[in-house]
Amino acid sequence: MSDLASVPAPVLVYNRIDRNRHKTWMLIALTAAAVLPFILGISLLMSAGVVWRVRSQTRHTRALIRFDQGALKRLNEGPRTEWTQQFELDLEARRAALLRMEAEDRALMMKLLPVFACALIAAMALVFWAIASEPTSKLLVLAGANPAGDAEHECKRLLENLAIGAGLPPPKLYIIESSVPNAFAAGMDPQHAVIAVTRGALNLLTDKRELEGVLAHELSHIGNQDIRLNTMVASIALFLRIPYLMFRREMASNGWMTSSSRQYRQMRGRMRLGLFELALSPIGIYILFVAPILAALIRAAMSREREFLADADAALLTRYPEGLMRALAKIGGAGSAVSGANPAFAHFYFADPAVGGGWFSGKLLATHPPISERLNRLLEFQGAAGLAGLEEAVKQGKRYTAERPAIGMESDLKHPGAHDELTALNQGNLMGRVYRVVADEIVPVYDLSNKNSAVIARVKPGSLIVVFDDPGKMRQINTADQTFGYIDRAIKLSPVNHVIPTEVYDPKLRAAAEAALPPLVAIEAPESPGVGGLTRAQLVMAFGFGGAVFAGVMMLLLVFGK
Repeated sequence: MSDLASVPAPVLVYNRIDRNRHKTWMLIALTAAAVLPFILGISLLMSAGVVWRVRSQTRHTRALIRFDQGALKRLNEGPRTEWTQQFELDLEARRAALLRMEAEDRALMMKLLPVFACALIAAMALVFWAIASEPTSKLLVLAGANPAGDAEHECKRLLENLAIGAGLPPPKLYIIESSVPNAFAAGMDPQHAVIAVTRGALNLLTDKRELEGVLAHELSHIGNQDIRLNTMVASIALFLRIPYLMFRREMASNGWMTSSSRQYRQMRGRMRLGLFELALSPIGIYILFVAPILAALIRAAMSREREFLADADAALLTRYPEGLMRALAKIGGAGSAVSGANPAFAHFYFADPAVGGGWFSGKLLATHPPISERLNRLLEFQGAAGLAGLEEAVKQGKRYTAERPAIGMESDLKHPGAHDELTALNQGNLMGRVYRVVADEIVPVYDLSNKNSAVIARVKPGSLIVVFDDPGKMRQINTADQTFGYIDRAIKLSPVNHVIPTEVYDPKLRAAAEAALPPLVAIEAPESPGVGGLTRAQLVMAFGFGGAVFAGVMMLLLVFGK
């Protein structure tokens, strides 16, 4: 490995783990500090915009003063008269009135500022909620994962043994039919965690100790609660990047060029000019450029530290660091880019799944450290003895890439996950989400979206069904035998976020999933999906918060905007 530095003396794994955890807390503090100026800047712009809209008298007075100043300049070019003196007195009175208006405007801005700041803080919480509450099943579906079968018995056995050694519940194993060697762990708690491994990783890592190192790495993420921590940091980073992402989308769109409406083109032109003016202002530079870069840097640093920590934990768990090192070397030689991976979920993966670049891309902003650097860290535990076989492992990875048949989603450049981070918030689950029927009696499934149509199936209480996000008077579902129909929205459903639709349609997998669920009597308050997959509680909270913010702003405008 030419990229590897000279090997230092071995160090204790525990020392490395303690240092990584200390750095993590420092990065969390930096993340919180980076949010404050961003929220203040956005709040200031929003407050200024509202004041500019409602305080038209200030704008009118300012325009009159500019006009009077021009007129006075022309009058002063001639002989000075009594009328000129009166004009100067009127201009001074207007200037004094403008100073009072501007002071009132600033006072109103200061009153609006905390309102918008609170609204932005709540919006940041909603972004975190939107990402953190995304069911594991959605990520598995986007990745094209399926439950491991009998052919993956050896991999499941390795995972179970490692989980027992780590004192964790054995995660469910999924296989992604992709020739790219990679893996990821998901799930906000160890009880509902899953690990997905690509077919390419199973084919490339022929030595079971190499695969064991990868599985131990992912188990370490689960045991260290890295998924929850990285999700929090990724949510904050996405929140700070939303203005930049929207600005980039606006600049990339060309709908104004193809529109036949002259008025529409003029409106879009003025809007873009306003965006450029905002981008060139000090606050705009921070919001659109500094904050996104800072957020990406902090997120990348956090994720990289957790990757180093997971490597160290995996070496400790397996007691055989060479297996993980050879796996890293092979994957580094083969490449780990997955074209269907959404950037918002990049931190889940074992190796960096990033495909292409962007305005703010590169090694410095990557969520994973370079493979060579991870190997150097592992070499600190082993010394020079760990170098044996790494060069050959890299060559094997390169041969695998040259000889492999392309399978899976890496050949599908239009895969729905291959977009910017905003896609993670607004993209629905095309394959549907799994829910459990919580009802006192059998539920009829109708052929059409009305109760007067024929009943084509009946679902027993406690059964698993697949629910789609499409709106309507009735809810679209698929039964376990893949009968598509409609059920009443009043039917109580409970989400099962760690099960994917494929498992519902397979009798054996469905039976295993249902056996792991609690009895119906233990489910006291099921959450039925509302509009777009949100539960009624989520909808009530979102609309309630929006109404409260709107009412607060209106009250301030009525009281102080006169």
